[in-house]
This record gives sequence, structure tokens and C-alpha cells, in this order.
Amino acid sequence: MRILSLNFSLYAASGMWRPIEWSSVGSTLLYSVYSVFMVYLMIFLLLTQFLDIVLVVDNVKDFTTNSLLFVSVVSAICKIVTALTGRDRIISLIEVLQRPPCKLVDQEEMDIQARFDRSIRSHSLSYLFLATSSAIGALMGAVLAILQGQLPLRVWVPYDYSSPLSFWLTSIQLLLAVVFGTIVNISTETLVYGLCLQTCAQLEILTHRLQKVMLPAESPGARERPDDVWSNGASRLSRHICHHLCIIRYAESLNEIYNYVFFTQFFASILVLCSSLYHLSSHLTFEDVATMVVYTFCMFVQILVYCWAGNEVMLKSIDLSDAIYQMDWILMTISEQKELLMIMRRSTRPIKFTSSFLVTLSLNSYGNLLKASYSAFNVLQQS
Repeated sequence: MRILSLNFSLYAASGMWRPIEWSSVGSTLLYSVYSVFMVYLMIFLLLTQFLDIVLVVDNVKDFTTNSLLFVSVVSAICKIVTALTGRDRIISLIEVLQRPPCKLVDQEEMDIQARFDRSIRSHSLSYLFLATSSAIGALMGAVLAILQGQLPLRVWVPYDYSSPLSFWLTSIQLLLAVVFGTIVNISTETLVYGLCLQTCAQLEILTHRLQKVMLPAESPGARERPDDVWSNGASRLSRHICHHLCIIRYAESLNEIYNYVFFTQFFASILVLCSSLYHLSSHLTFEDVATMVVYTFCMFVQILVYCWAGNEVMLKSIDLSDAIYQMDWILMTISEQKELLMIMRRSTRPIKFTSSFLVTLSLNSYGNLLKASYSAFNVLQQS
């Protein structure tokens, strides 16, 4: 899969995505075993933490401390379910980008696509480095706890782990669950970010094609090639309308696939951020502060990835109308002006990534999230 190769490689490493090239029976079976093992570890971590909160926790301080990782695990499991159940639809999204009218047809469009691909890869690697650094710090603290004879995480297990074998098996399971949870989060965030920016790339390619319509016939590359892969006998603007509708359907399909991921991530971030701030305000040891500051910062960045990507799509979809208005549309025929007007009218309604009617992924929503987190933090501090 050439599109978003790095992002899908991370997806495959998480156990949620069997590479399409692995079609043999043996590779499919081996990857299925790997996926089942990963899901088992995440469910084990979820249940043991839930039982600890229900059976052991008896005060607000312990509840906020335990809920930090618990809500992150819930969010990670939601991402796993989405990836496993939405595989065919994700493949369909990639196929949409690889066939007309989204397929690239000239060097300028390839340059536009390459620029967005470089941006996606660069930001994905930066996020990978940040999240990996945070995970390594958490794992170092967990290993120190194991060496002191304690489980790496606060959980409740329905058996006696006082024997060395039980203790080490339980500890290793918890450590592996944290590792897989980190990979799940990294791969999902970077993939969603990449798929969102593919929408921006297609909108810019559409703008480029519309601008080429007004170039003089003698200009290099102005004439549409007779073997144009998306020529079907329609008018020269009708196929651009189809391209615009295809982009909108692509964004809607992407939103439908990751709708619940957006919802759980948004509200999990509110709970984690306010709980982290409360924990920092009541635990002033160096180890707690160092660990929680990095974890809280990663949560800020995690939800920012979604909101920033959604905001970019909104702005780019609105800019399409301005780009059309700046064309020499007065030189077109009446029918072509009407077709341009159809695109302009539709582009006045920006493409938005939402979760139901509650959350819209934008920088404005990100600001509201920070305000809600701070308000919840004040409530916890006064309790």
C-alpha cells in the first residue's frame, strides 16, 4: 500500500491491521494469533484496572489516580475495535484515492501530493518520537516498581501473585499491555491525521485543475489529454463537480469510520487532563511530577492532532470557494458559470469531522476542551 506507507506500517505493528500483501494462509494465521494476543493483553489491563477501581478505591484521590490510565485504555480498545471492524471500509478509502477522479494525472498534481505526503510523514515521525519518549519513561518507572517487589501498575487480579512466577507473569503482561496500548494510540492518531490531510491534498488538486481550465489552449499542459483517465464525454467542469463530490463522500466515510474514536478520545482527554492536573497539584514528589508532566503533555498533543487535522480540512474546503471566485469566470459560458456556482455554494459549507452532534474537530473545540478540563480540575480541587 503506497499511500501512507509509514502510517499503515505502524497500524500493522499494533496488531490491528494485517498488511494487504499478507494474503497467504500461513501469514494470515500468524497475524491473527498476534492480534488475538494483543487484544487479550488490552482486555486484561482494562478488566484488572476496572476491578481495582470498583473493589479497592475508596476516595477521590485514588480514583483520579487510577482513572488516568483506565480511560486511556478504554480509548485504545475503542480504536482497536474500529480498526478491526472497519478494515474493508478503510481499504475502500485508499482505493478511492487511487482511482479517478482522485487519481493524479500530471506532474503538478504529483508535486502537490508529494508535499502533503512529506508533511504527513514528518509530523507522524515527530509524534512517534514524543509518544515513544513518554512510554519509555513510564516503562522505566514500571521496571523500578517491579524491582521493588510491586506490580508495575495498580490493578486487582483474582489470584495470588505472591509467588515469583505469578508475579513476573502478571508484571510482564501489564508491561506488554502498556507497550501495545502506546502503539495503538500512535498508529491510530498518525493514520487518522494522514487520512484527513489526504482530503486537503485532494482539495488543493481540485483547485489546481479548476485553475487549469482557464489557461489558454496554447499554454503548456493546458489542454486536457485525450486519454485523460477521468474523461467521460461530459463538460469540462462536470467532472470537477464529480471530483468535489467524491472528496466530500471520502471525508464523510472517514468520519463514519472513526466517529466513535473521535467521541471517546475527546471525552477521555477531558477526564485525563483534569485528573492529571489534580494529581500534579496534590503529589509534589519529583518522580510523580516528572512522570505526570510528560504524560499530561502527551495527552494535550494527542487530542491536538485530531483537532488540528480537522481544522485544516475545514479551512481548505472553505478556501476552494475563494479560489473559484478569483478565476476568470466571466469568460466562461453561462452553463459553465452555473456549474462553478454549484461548487462554490457547496464549498460555503465546510467539510467537518464530527462525533454525532457533540464534537467538531477544530482548534476552537480544542480551546473549549482545555476550558472544560480546567473547570473540572477546579471542581476536583474544591471537593
